[in-house]
This record gives sequence, structure tokens and C-alpha cells, in this order.
Amino acid sequence: MTTAVAMLCLGLAPVSAIQEGWPQSRAVRTDYRETSTYRDVIDFIEALQRKGAPISVEYFGLSKEARRMPLVIAARPMVASPAEARRTGKPIIYVQANIHAGEVEGKEAAMAILSRVCQEPHGLLDKVILLVDPIYNIDGNEKFGPQARNRPEQNGPELVGVRASGEGFDLNRDGMKAESLEFRAVLERIWNRWDPDVMMDLHTTDGTRHGYDLTYSPPLNPNTPPAILKFSRDEMLPAIRRQMRQQYNLPLFDYGDATTRDKKPAWTTFGEGGRYMTNYAGIRNRIGILSEAATYIPFRERVVATDRFVTAVLDYVEKNSRRVVELTRGADAEVSAFETTQPELGVRFEMASRGEEETLLEPPPAAGKRRPETGRPASLIKVKMPIYDRFAATRKSKVPAAYLIPETETKIVELLRRQGVVVERFVAPATVDGQRFTVREAKIASQPFQGHRLIEINGAFAPEQATVRPGAFLVRMDQPLGVLIFNLLEPESVDGVVAWGFLSRDPRVGDSYPVLKAFRPVNAVTERLP
Repeated sequence: MTTAVAMLCLGLAPVSAIQEGWPQSRAVRTDYRETSTYRDVIDFIEALQRKGAPISVEYFGLSKEARRMPLVIAARPMVASPAEARRTGKPIIYVQANIHAGEVEGKEAAMAILSRVCQEPHGLLDKVILLVDPIYNIDGNEKFGPQARNRPEQNGPELVGVRASGEGFDLNRDGMKAESLEFRAVLERIWNRWDPDVMMDLHTTDGTRHGYDLTYSPPLNPNTPPAILKFSRDEMLPAIRRQMRQQYNLPLFDYGDATTRDKKPAWTTFGEGGRYMTNYAGIRNRIGILSEAATYIPFRERVVATDRFVTAVLDYVEKNSRRVVELTRGADAEVSAFETTQPELGVRFEMASRGEEETLLEPPPAAGKRRPETGRPASLIKVKMPIYDRFAATRKSKVPAAYLIPETETKIVELLRRQGVVVERFVAPATVDGQRFTVREAKIASQPFQGHRLIEINGAFAPEQATVRPGAFLVRMDQPLGVLIFNLLEPESVDGVVAWGFLSRDPRVGDSYPVLKAFRPVNAVTERLP
């Protein structure tokens, strides 16, 4: 039986065939025994260019081990710059794969999708601007080793890379602190230049053995603009879930694990922090979609499931292209009005449930038997449980008109500017009526996480009239990144500059948080930092 016929019999046929002579990934060429090296990916991209594919290629950064990071821009007609892309009015979609380099199906699926859409004489590339980074964590990818060591419980291929980057970072925890070379390059050359409307991050997940080839998540941070969250979570993803079942008999579900809450079974998602890439997209007012193929199903089937899911998202955005652009531009306008509207946003959160639903789970093993490490579950049972797929704020703080940062806190300013935030500097003294936060409790984690001991502080704000000296910094909230600014600068934020240790010294009980909140527009002589 040929590979193509076997895939059809298994219901695994690709979304559409690759024409003869067009490039294929190493996974396809080796019948899914192997995954692509960095050289394979570059060769694939260069082969697309030789075929006359409607793409251009940028190398937008260097990894720790000095490998160039490729970004493929696909569009018809081709656009010469991000500014030209925005003038078209088409949604810009950024697909990022291989952030955890042992999780290899996103890399292979991204290349398959690129080859396929580039062959279409008419279709997706007429309606959207597609950006694809198939191999984000290049250094991790090149550290090939046995799958049993680098990705335990994963069902092939035999040799894969590792989770961490060349600097030792988990790149899917770097959204707020922006320390890695890779994410700094993405900020500078993708987020702050191309400003994509939709971002997809492609993964594999271990954990609970269930009946879903792939699970997904929208942005989880409740501070995400409501229209973006509603469209992502309540409209697009449920529609795609129905489509996958009807079209391919492919069941999908919300990302999570079967756990216990209040001594009862529950399905729970991951964290709400902007450190995670798809949550980060949400707090930039953008649609972020997480794709997580199940690690225990065979490699080929993980690639196909990822391909189908990503393709369905791309098709949905294409069909709703005008609405997507209106949503993201509308969110930017809503957030840019924060200087005057001054809503309350969350600084502390807890998981919330959308209600009870049946989930497909592998039953517990029989007495004396062990649960298999890999391979599909031999049987499934339906278990009704609450689905904790979202978060709610348990503590809120009012958005100010502006934040004032003393000239000594240069690390904070450097981070804000790297994130694309507009920062001004006072060039003359000013008197500002504001609110100052005093620390009543400070907790420093006993164990390091991503090279930091996370810090949590609690306290209260009180009015203060402050004299601001020349050289201090001003961050006004009349800009589209207001939600990101709030999440970074609020003192009680669990994913902001306090939490990650960006202050000039760790906060102590009785300290005043150095950043002042002003609730009236600041009229002062300032200059914008270049």
C-alpha cells in the first residue's frame, strides 16, 4: 500500500496534494521517520523561491549560536514593506512553529502549508498577508538526541531537538521580560514592524491521555480587549471545532488537563500570564491561537492534525478578513482611549469555568496494570466535569492617564521601549498629582524560574503630589499598547516588572513603588525618546 493510499485509508490525507516538483519537508521525504534540520528548512525555503513561489524571505535575527532566523512573507501580490501590507487592508497572520524544538510537528506542518498555498493560483494569499517562521528555536532544534530522552512519551520521530533555546530559555515564558535573543528579534522585526492581526503558536502537549488529536486555546488574559476575546474564544474556535469533526471526524477540545478542584474532577487550562506567546498576543490587542497536538499519537498524525487546524484558522480569517482587521483596529482605538476612560483591569486572577461538559478520557488502568506511555488510548470514556477554560480577575486596579518613572529605573524604560511602547522624557521640572503605592507585604520565590526568583508584592495606593525632575520618564496611556503597559507597570501584577525583578532593587515592606500613577493628563515639557 502506498503512503498516499495508506493515509487516505486512515483518514489522514493532507488537506491538498503537493504538486510534483515542489519542495517537501524531511518528514514527508522519509515517510515521517525523521524531522527537519535547520539546513533542511532553509533548503526548503530556497526551493520555494526557485519555483517562483509568491514569497520573500527576511532573516530577522541571530540565535545564540549565530544561526539566522528566517521569516517567510507570502502574499499575492507581494508587499514590499509592513507599511504597504497595512495599506492593503488585508489581515496579517503570523505563524510561529518550533518554539519548543522537540515538539516538531508544527515545523513540518508549517512547511507543508507554505508549499500548498504557494501553489494555488487563487486563494488564501489573495486575501491575507502570511508570515511564517517554521523554526523559531533554531539552536534547540539542532541539539538532536533520542526522542526517549529529549521528549519522553512522544510518539516519534526517533531523533528530536530540545525544549530550551541556546541561552537556556523556555521561549514560551519570555513574552513580558523579553530576555531571549529570539524574542527580542521577534519584537523588533515582527511585532513592532509587521504588527500581525493574528498570531498562531504551534506545539505538542503531553499530560492527560484523552480522545483529542489536538487541543487549542485563545488568549487567556482577562485584560485582553473584550471583542478580541469574544471573537477568538466564543466564535472562531467553536466554529473550527465543529468543522473539524464534520469534515475529518477529527475531535478537538480546549487545551488543558484532567485535574481535581474542590475534590472533584475538572478540566483546567494553563496560566493567564503574558509570558505565554498567545496570551501576549491578546494583551497587544491581537488574536492569539495556541495549537497543541497530542504527544502520544504517531508523528504523521500529529502533523496532519496540526496542518488541518492551522489551515482551518487561516481559512476562517480569510473568510472574515474585513471583520478581523476591524476588530484589531477597533481594539487599538479602545485601548488608546484609556487616558480618558480609565477602566479597571485585573492584576490578580483565578480560573473560571464555562460550565460542565463531557470530555473523552482514557479510563484508569486495570488493577496491576500501568498506563501506556505512548500510542493512542485503547478505549475512551465520557466524563462530565466543569471546564475551566478562562480566568476572572480577583483583584483590579484603575488604569491611570499616565505612569511616571524616575530616571534611576532605566531597566524598566529599556524593557518598555523594546516592547514598542512610546516613552517620553521630562526636559523641565513638573508638579504632578498622582498616587503612590506602598508595599505592605513582599514575597520572593524560594526557587528560581527562568533565571529569576519571582516577586509578589501587596499594598495600597495613596495620593501624592510629586515634583518630577528633568530626566524622569513619562508613559502616557493614549497608545495602543496600553494593556501591555498596565500589565507591566502595575506593582501587583504577577507578570510585570516587579515580578521579574526589573526594579533597581528588590522591594521591601514599607518601600514606595518608584512608578507613580497620574489620573489627569500630564501637561509638561517632554521629548519623545527615539
